[in-house]
Amino acid sequence: MDAEFHYYMTYLIAAKAGYLPQEALVIAHASQYVDDNDMIFHVDKDEASGFMNYISQTMNILKPKKKLMRIYPVFHFIPGEPMEEGAHRKDGMLHMLNCTPDSPNANSILDTAFHESKDSPLGLYRMGIAIHGYADTWAHQNFTGTFNDFNGIFMEKGLTVGHAQAGHNPDEPALIWKDSRLVETRVDNRFRFLEAAQRILEKLMKHLDSAVSQKEIEKSQIELRGALDKAIGRRDQQAEYQEERLKRYIEFAQLAEFGEADLIEYDPELWFDEVVNEDVRGFRDRRMEIMGYDLSRFDPFTDHYTWKDRDKYKESHWYKFQVAVKEHQESVLGILRKTSMSYIDLPDDLYTS
Repeated sequence: MDAEFHYYMTYLIAAKAGYLPQEALVIAHASQYVDDNDMIFHVDKDEASGFMNYISQTMNILKPKKKLMRIYPVFHFIPGEPMEEGAHRKDGMLHMLNCTPDSPNANSILDTAFHESKDSPLGLYRMGIAIHGYADTWAHQNFTGTFNDFNGIFMEKGLTVGHAQAGHNPDEPALIWKDSRLVETRVDNRFRFLEAAQRILEKLMKHLDSAVSQKEIEKSQIELRGALDKAIGRRDQQAEYQEERLKRYIEFAQLAEFGEADLIEYDPELWFDEVVNEDVRGFRDRRMEIMGYDLSRFDPFTDHYTWKDRDKYKESHWYKFQVAVKEHQESVLGILRKTSMSYIDLPDDLYTS
């Protein structure tokens, strides 16, 4: 999934669940920012106020095994149930870290994050981060966050991480595509995304009000599914109609059942720019593209980052999100170490460094 679900749809889901627009916005932004938090920053380096973040995404699949295992299975490919019916393959292959939708691990991770979010200043950020991984269990099902031929999809063998060989196919809400590895090859992303939305709505409603009735939840799920189905609109095999969909999400946000608020377009640099000064030395270290080339790769100079307000940076969205990422990673690894990862040969210091 990309920003279309993780930001726009997640906002509508949170607002439908009863969260205030400003709360829903933080949850949604945090959810999508998991994908955009792919660079380590040393802010106020060598100062008492110095801070270095963890990344929750990487586009560099050549990172060492330990680095990948601290990112992909934690935030994007939560290990699920290898024997689930929807994971049945033509070749009969199984993988203990295979991601499957709504798995026990995914539920445990989300429920733990929600529980630990109670009365926490990091609560909304932690919830958004957890929702990201939970939602991805639908889009990323039948892939693992590891280097393995298990993930090869358009060739018999092809060592790859995640759904790299499938490209953006799993992330497009209006796409129908073919996963040639599976017994049931036809994949309807709309069905997957709407099912994920309904489950997230249920989780959020129960978190907001533990006494909410199942009848009320089911009624809200039906209403949400209808609205999102309408917003997704027509089948889109060539990614031609995304802008139309984004406009509809924003229009829905102005309806009473979704909080009656103006939903701003997602900006991946908003939270960082609000709180950090950037002194560019050479090419900008944050991705700088010209004609498709990332010029920062050829820049020998390191940009310099400082807090805009050293007295208040800990109150910022970016700082709280980054602390929440660290908390979430530790929590998830603690859960997976006792379940799926207990069967896997991993670096001894995976959980401590």
